[in-house]
Amino acid sequence: MTSFKYDRSFLSEHYALILQKNYKTLLAGGNGRLDYTDFVDNNVRALVVLIRIAPDVGQRIAACIDRLKEIESDMYFYPQKDFHITALDVLKGEAGRQIPENISQYIEAVREVAKSIKPFEIEFDGLTASDNAVMVRGFYEPQLQILRENLRKELRARCLTLDERYETFSSHVTIARLCNKYSDPEKILSFVNTPISFGKMRVSSLEISFHSWCDSKKKVLCEIPL
Repeated sequence: MTSFKYDRSFLSEHYALILQKNYKTLLAGGNGRLDYTDFVDNNVRALVVLIRIAPDVGQRIAACIDRLKEIESDMYFYPQKDFHITALDVLKGEAGRQIPENISQYIEAVREVAKSIKPFEIEFDGLTASDNAVMVRGFYEPQLQILRENLRKELRARCLTLDERYETFSSHVTIARLCNKYSDPEKILSFVNTPISFGKMRVSSLEISFHSWCDSKKKVLCEIPL
């Protein structure tokens, strides 16, 4: 049985460290990217296994975004339909990437792993921020860690390409991205540090998606039950 390396205390420290590392940059206005608002010519695509956010949790996150908009309007705000947790970046985002010809083999690999994973819970509690994004903090049960590790093993065992950007272990939901500079950085930091709970959700399915960096352009290839 896999040990649970990423327990609540580990993830709490991880999310706090993200904010700590970016604190000075955030006070200086952050590192926005103007191209976050450019969807016309953006052809960067990735193949991912992801978790969609339950409607009740999504509604609470959307209400939080409404409050964030009052503080800082110059951001890209994720619509509720695009809220997600990345379970595994199978093929990282690249310009011009196409759906692999052997996509059926990827789907079969995920199906096989999903058979041994029971539904599990994720709790969403608090916010954190990088130099250009605001995120909801997620805390998960061991099944998500086991799922990720087993997916990596299964894909490699089948000689299928796996090129994660980095080894994912958190369960955050990105809700907004900075396009330029924060107009009032101290208000943003105060907002991010305000305690807020979004509740829990039970994860009972996975989605295999071919999508853009913010999930605004996507092709859902398959939904797989746990």
